Amino acid sequence: MITLSFAQKESIGFQYVLDALRINSPYGEERVRELKPFGRADRAELLRQLSNVQRVLEGEGGCQKTLDRLLRVFMTVKNIRATVQKCRETALNEIELFEVKCYLLRCSEMLPLFRELQPALQLEGISLKDTDGALALLDPEGNRVASFYIADGSSPLLRSLRKEKRALEEQIRRATGEERESLQAARTLVAAEEEHEEGRIRKELSENLRPYISDMLHNMEMIAEIDLTVEKARLARRYGGVMPELTEDTLDMTDMVNPRVLDLLRDQKKTFTPVSIALGKGAAVITGANMGGKSVAMKTIALNVLLTHCGFFPFAVKAAVPLFDSVYIISEDLESVDRGLSSFGGEMVRFNQMVREMEGEFPLILLDEFARGTNPDEGAAIVQAVTKYLNRQNAVAVLATHYDRVAQWGSAHYQVIGLKELDLDAVRKELAGRSGDAGVELISRHMNYGLYRVEDAQDCPRDAVNICRLLDMKAEILQGIDEILTNQ
Repeated sequence: MITLSFAQKESIGFQYVLDALRINSPYGEERVRELKPFGRADRAELLRQLSNVQRVLEGEGGCQKTLDRLLRVFMTVKNIRATVQKCRETALNEIELFEVKCYLLRCSEMLPLFRELQPALQLEGISLKDTDGALALLDPEGNRVASFYIADGSSPLLRSLRKEKRALEEQIRRATGEERESLQAARTLVAAEEEHEEGRIRKELSENLRPYISDMLHNMEMIAEIDLTVEKARLARRYGGVMPELTEDTLDMTDMVNPRVLDLLRDQKKTFTPVSIALGKGAAVITGANMGGKSVAMKTIALNVLLTHCGFFPFAVKAAVPLFDSVYIISEDLESVDRGLSSFGGEMVRFNQMVREMEGEFPLILLDEFARGTNPDEGAAIVQAVTKYLNRQNAVAVLATHYDRVAQWGSAHYQVIGLKELDLDAVRKELAGRSGDAGVELISRHMNYGLYRVEDAQDCPRDAVNICRLLDMKAEILQGIDEILTNQ
């Protein structure tokens, strides 16, 4: 089962996506809060939900006004699930019966709208039950007004008691002294009988409602599903989502985006570079300079895999995704030092736990700059050995690293394009007169954060050295760097 912490979901941008949903009903909001990734055993249900998102995308344009009317009705619904469930066991009070009536009134508005929509959308496994029989119990006169009162005509005894009580109240207004006290005592007795009769009627109404409880609860689930499905479709349209192919063990995504990073860059007048990657079983390695976007690529992969497992369209031009048993993300940014361990120690504890848990599973493993919290020689050796180990497992693993001699142990090697295609002399001229953060900002704008697959054995690109040159590092130091790299 895929279980990520809130911090991990927030880091990869999943929580940002959930927050971007414009859910209309409390039942839809409840469904989002309880959202859980589907596993391999849930493949059929996941495909049903994904197919319904596609149906909304394809059919929404032909029934937009009706769909918007239905969603506006959703906005007026209250969450009375607890009240309806309570009705199974005990009598409801007057306020609770009022809530049920209001809900049934909304259902009576929804049903014709849904029937009008369904020929255009053809939503699979979604239906609304007719609950007008329940509404008739609480609205016997059929006035369709959002109020509830146990009418005099509910029983002959109630009619008689209320008539008697009104007569006593009229006499009390004219009486004084002992006579008034006697009348008030009589009214108290009649009011108690009235209350008892009203309780009997509420109990009878509650019992008569019980055959409709399953249909009422069913409609709550359908409201949630319609609401969330429509919002998934609209989110897919907003960020370019695509119907994914569910594969056995191949993860292949073209031009993925991460909405959280995309919107952040857009606010800064920058553009997001889409990420493309094709992975099979084994350990793929992503290399590149520290400012080269490896972490963004890792988060974008994690986000779009998790979205697919939760019934969302991944944000990509093309997506083929296997159903994983689990997803593990190990990143120094997310490690805790609460137990007194260094960030490196925390990583190792988490990694060892992961190795134990993944036995017998088919997981997705994402290691972002693993073992960078120790000295470079040991760190490189650890990452090389880990890559070699993961490459033999029944897993899809991705390791982002700036260590050399790691990719040779993996199943695939991707590099961040970085400054590879850049005219460094042209950028150097553009940098003239700029320094400090302004220079870094300019280089960042020219950096290509996309990935390309390396077909032959290569170490990490030397973008860090090029960045030092562009930022006008002292020539003597640059010469020393070149000499060291040449002799390695």
